Amino acid sequence: MQKAVKVATEMADTAIADGKAFCISPIDVGLDPAAAREAVVKVMEKKGLPIMVFSKDAVTNKAVVYAGVPVNGDTSKGLEVSEWLTAALGPIKGRCGKGKGGLAQGQGTHATHMKEAMDIATEFASMKLR
Repeated sequence: MQKAVKVATEMADTAIADGKAFCISPIDVGLDPAAAREAVVKVMEKKGLPIMVFSKDAVTNKAVVYAGVPVNGDTSKGLEVSEWLTAALGPIKGRCGKGKGGLAQGQGTHATHMKEAMDIATEFASMKLR
């Protein structure tokens, strides 16, 4: 779990250094939603940045995706967490809940399309956070 937090925090630092208003990060926690959630929550707390993390299990070809958008602050105005997650889950044939408190999670059954899902998440956030 700590490794996931470390990776996500490093990716957030890189995103901030590159002038981005959000962070998309692959993490390696298999299908463990608790570890993905922890990474998202820590980045939101420390960096105040909208973040989405993706992790997959190559054996089952499933993916878990966790997203967080800080509810307070101007940096994430216009980006709604469940809309962002729903857009990203398309390529991996995923489903998600509505989310609450700025957090939402989803799972998909086509993890081989994770790169495409990350690209769509990036495009969606870029468009909303102009």
